[in-house]
Amino acid sequence: MAEFKEKIPTASGTVSYLYDAGRGIAFEASGFMRALYMVALSMDGRQILSTVPAGGIGHISVYPQPSVLACIQSDEQCMWGRNCPVCEKYFRTNHIMREVTHCPYCAAPAPSLAFISKDQRVYLTACYDAFARAYRGKKSSSIGEADVTDVKPAWHYSEVKQQFHFKCETDNCGTETDILGDYGFCPRCGRTNARKLFNEEIDKLLTRWQETKQDVSDRRSHGEVWEDLTVKSLFAFEPFAKHIRLKLLLFPMTARRKKQLEDLNFQRPLAANESLMQWFDIGVLEWPGNDALPKRVVPPEEVAFIKKMVQRRHILTHNHGVVDQEYLDLSDDSSFSLGERIRIGSAEAKRFLERVREMGLNLLDNVEHRLYG
Repeated sequence: MAEFKEKIPTASGTVSYLYDAGRGIAFEASGFMRALYMVALSMDGRQILSTVPAGGIGHISVYPQPSVLACIQSDEQCMWGRNCPVCEKYFRTNHIMREVTHCPYCAAPAPSLAFISKDQRVYLTACYDAFARAYRGKKSSSIGEADVTDVKPAWHYSEVKQQFHFKCETDNCGTETDILGDYGFCPRCGRTNARKLFNEEIDKLLTRWQETKQDVSDRRSHGEVWEDLTVKSLFAFEPFAKHIRLKLLLFPMTARRKKQLEDLNFQRPLAANESLMQWFDIGVLEWPGNDALPKRVVPPEEVAFIKKMVQRRHILTHNHGVVDQEYLDLSDDSSFSLGERIRIGSAEAKRFLERVREMGLNLLDNVEHRLYG
């Protein structure tokens, strides 16, 4: 999918409201259009009442009456712009006709009509005005669609964040979506694309570990890479876990509990696990398994290892790797003394990456099982 740094144009086309003294006003869409869908507007033009199913030979489209017909055509890539009615963020997708759409950013579900973009709403108002001119003037009226587009400065400021295109891999879905950033929820089925992306991120770090092990001979350079991988392990886990948390935030809860969940620190995954187990009876250390995915349990000795490595990562990030009293109190690690600089072994770096992957997948599988069974 090509990147767009400027506006994303629609295909050309014209919408006409044809006046006939005997039959009234007929709707017509002409010219070259990639794809379009119909909507019914209220007779005062203030509300979008429904989508209008495509008709055909022997088929009568059922939609609210009386109403004014209008259409929204796609851009040149057969995608439609959308604005979430909750977080107001902009995205593009080929999902338009279902009753419910899920925001790829905040995960909020809402009626699909509520996601019609701000620019498209301006256009629908212009369509209604064209209908009103035909009705009042008793003569045909039309509006061109060549200038209809979704122009959003933040969307095109690619130096900050690149447009990311993904196709939902859930069975029988295949919806295509463009978002800013990388992790996103499918607008049609609500499933996340995070499993593949998170696995790819951990695989990339493990590949770096393997290449360093094979190609780098300098011991000091080895140590620097093992430390960097330890730090980046949780850099990969934290945004992934925050993304999954958005689904949990949709559950009914008190304002106090919601604030606690929003403030949960995934840089400390074991502490986060305790809270998640208390609030939702799900966590990062165990996945009970189902017919599709086998059971996974992080054994006690691995939990102790994770505890130690999380603390090592913390002092690498905040204290140049020098052991302080807080590290000794929280890590249960007796292999280093106060004031000594820690060292990360190659096996420890790899083992921690593998445990981080396991914690991430446990969290995702637990949340998806709770939502989808």
